[in-house]
Amino acid sequence: MIAFALMCVFGVQAKGLKGKTIYLNPGHGGYTSGDRPTATINHEQMDTLSFYETRSNLWKALETARHLRRDGARVIMSRTRSGYVTQSQMDEGILNENQESHALPSEDKVDKRYNQVETTDDGTGQQQIVGLERIACQVDSIKPDYFLSMHSNAHKNGSTVNYLLMLHRGETGKPYFENSDSMARVMWPYAFDNPLSVWSHYSADKPAVVGDISWMGGTPPGSPNRIGVNGYYAVLKFRAPGFLVEGSFHTYDPERQRLLNRDYCRLEGLRYYRGIRAYFGGKPEKVGYLAGSVKSATEKMEHPLYTYREGSIDQWKPINYCMVYLYDSRGVNIKAYHTDQEWNGIFAFFDLKPGKYTLRYRAYGYEELTEEVEVVADKTTYLLPRLTKK
Repeated sequence: MIAFALMCVFGVQAKGLKGKTIYLNPGHGGYTSGDRPTATINHEQMDTLSFYETRSNLWKALETARHLRRDGARVIMSRTRSGYVTQSQMDEGILNENQESHALPSEDKVDKRYNQVETTDDGTGQQQIVGLERIACQVDSIKPDYFLSMHSNAHKNGSTVNYLLMLHRGETGKPYFENSDSMARVMWPYAFDNPLSVWSHYSADKPAVVGDISWMGGTPPGSPNRIGVNGYYAVLKFRAPGFLVEGSFHTYDPERQRLLNRDYCRLEGLRYYRGIRAYFGGKPEKVGYLAGSVKSATEKMEHPLYTYREGSIDQWKPINYCMVYLYDSRGVNIKAYHTDQEWNGIFAFFDLKPGKYTLRYRAYGYEELTEEVEVVADKTTYLLPRLTKK
């Protein structure tokens, strides 16, 4: 009903995804100092197992692409893997035969060293592009029906700020391309629907959909790119409908720990798919999803790299190595999930037939917990189980 109402408001015609061209840009690409490396509880900063936007953004995009392609859309991704740009390449300026230098104007605010090296082909026939100007120029030449750039945001480390943000070129309510604003507004309620996180600002019916000029303020600095387009965000310097989404803040410690879990990122990608599908009036899925975060019922999380919002669900200690067993209506164990050791307690089951299921949680030192749940087609059922210490 939300999607239908939004489509009526913004004049979106229900035609479905078949034949549509969707361009997905997983932000960043390498494991360099410019790719948002941040220390986590188990890993030091610059450890590739620690947090990098490179990895979490790609996980989100791959899941979005999986669903879009299944619905018949043509999906173009700026990259399909991570780590092809290394810090040594950045420091030494090493370029191989498949790499080119595409530096942005030095006076541009978004000029970063990681934009200066990119791999155009990894031998699989799939492009690997990280240069923001080059991505924008390619989008402009392809003229996709929908562009989406996926990122996570940053404040100061240890901050409890955590919100969803969508940015298009232009002023708020006056996008450079008219459909960019309506695309983001249709997407918003789907992307916001994440009970496993803790939002500090905005709500499902009060979106943060803004123009980059309004958000940054004033006239964009620097020179236009190679196709003569200016703006604050280099990746948005094209003449096509689309926007950039900051899915959450990785400087909010509990969220950063969650972003280390691939399936948590996949769930975000699934929400983006639903928003894109709603915009084009696509058909709902016939399968459903289960996801949750297992936490202690009594123990609070205490760690210098885990500052949480007071009174929120993030105060409770996530349980590592918890076995989550999924049983069908006949009592047959059909799937199992082992929560990771990254202090997030995340579990997820994808592509389930609608119906009644039973979940059983087992973790060393805790009482076993069992709960009944119903999977609904085209929905994600979120759970927040709390286990009691023995």
